[in-house]
Amino acid sequence: MTPTTDAYPKHIGERIRSARIDLRLTQDQLAELVQLPRPSISNIESGNRAVDSMELVQLARALKKPISFFLELPIEQIQDEPLTVLYRSDEISETDKSAVDDFVRLSKDYSALENLLGLQDSSLLPCWGAPLRSKWEAIVQGEKAASDLRGYLNIGSGPAPDLDNILEQRGIKVVLRPLPDSKVWGFSITSAEFGHAIFVNTNCTRERQLFTLAHEVGHLIMDRGHTATVLTEKEAKDEDTHEQETLAEVRANSFAAAFLMPDVAVKAALLQLGVTGGAQEQISAATIDYLHKQFGVSYDAMLWRLVNLKVITKKDREKFLPYAVEDAAPAGGVASPLLPERYRALAIEAYRRAKISIGKLADLLRIDIYEARKLVKQFGIQQSPV
Repeated sequence: MTPTTDAYPKHIGERIRSARIDLRLTQDQLAELVQLPRPSISNIESGNRAVDSMELVQLARALKKPISFFLELPIEQIQDEPLTVLYRSDEISETDKSAVDDFVRLSKDYSALENLLGLQDSSLLPCWGAPLRSKWEAIVQGEKAASDLRGYLNIGSGPAPDLDNILEQRGIKVVLRPLPDSKVWGFSITSAEFGHAIFVNTNCTRERQLFTLAHEVGHLIMDRGHTATVLTEKEAKDEDTHEQETLAEVRANSFAAAFLMPDVAVKAALLQLGVTGGAQEQISAATIDYLHKQFGVSYDAMLWRLVNLKVITKKDREKFLPYAVEDAAPAGGVASPLLPERYRALAIEAYRRAKISIGKLADLLRIDIYEARKLVKQFGIQQSPV
C-alpha cells in the first residue's frame, strides 16, 4: 500500500526539518521558498499540521529531495537488530536519527545496486577480536589487528589517506556527511542485509575524519557479534590517551593509531629525516609537523603515537604541544549531503543498462527527476536495449 501524506505527519515533519537543516535554511527562508506562512512550516515540522500533495511537491523541490524521501515508512517500522541497537544508544540524538535513517536507507540502496548489476555481494571483514581483561591487552590486540588487516588488504605499511576508497573496493559502505550540530563523530553498522557500513561526520578536520573511519573499522574487525557502535566527541578527544572506561573503545583507538601510523612506517620516515632511534634530541616540532601531515593524522595523534613507540617521552609531548599547527579545515561544505562516488556511478550505470527508470535514478541520487534528466544529458547517456 502506498502511504499518503497524512498517514504519519510527525514522520514527514521530521524529514522536512532534517532536509531543511541539511541545507542550512531557516523556517522563514523555507516558508518564502514554498510560499507558506512561517507558522505553517513550524506546525508541519512538529507534526501538528498535515501536508497536502501539492505542498509536498513544492517542499521536495525547495529541499532538493525526492518525494520518496518524505513518504517512505519510518525506519523504526522496518529496522533490523543493528538499527535497534543504534537507536537505543544515548549518543544518538533525535536530530541525529534522521541522518541515521537516511544512512541506512542509502546502504540498502547501495547493496541493491550491486546485486542489480551482478557484482559480488557485500562481504564482511574478518573478525580477529578476543575477550578483553585489561587495557594493556586491549592495546596489544588493537595493534596486532591493525597489522593483520593491512596484510589482508595488501596495502603495505605506508600512509593510507584514501582508506574510504580501499574499504569501498572491499564492499564496505562508507558514507561521509556533515552533522553540524552533533557530538557524534561517526558510527558503524553490521547488517545481514548489506554487510558493513560506516558513517563519518565531515563537520570536523580531515584528520579527525580519517581517525574516526579507522576507529570504526577497528570495531568491525575486533568486536565479535558487532551490530552497531557510536564514536562520540568525548571519546574522540581521548583517542590516544587510553583513558576510556570501555576496553573495546581502547582497543579500537589502539587499532586506529597503529593502522594509520604503523610502527615500521613511522620509524622509516624518521630515518629519512636523519633521526635515529634513541636520539630524542634530534626530534623537533617541525619533524612532528611533517609526520602528522605525511600520515594524514592530527598533530596530537602523532605525538601520542611517538610516545607509545617510545620515540619521545610524555614530558617531550608536553614540550611539543604548543607548536601544534591547526589541522586542515573540514572537507567540503555542509550545505547538502554527499553520496559515495562509487554509489553514484553504480546508479548511473544501472540506468544506462536499463535496469532502472529515470524516476528510480532520481530517487537513488536523492534529486528530483528534472535534475536526473539533466545529469543523463550531461554525460550523454543512452539506455541500452532491454
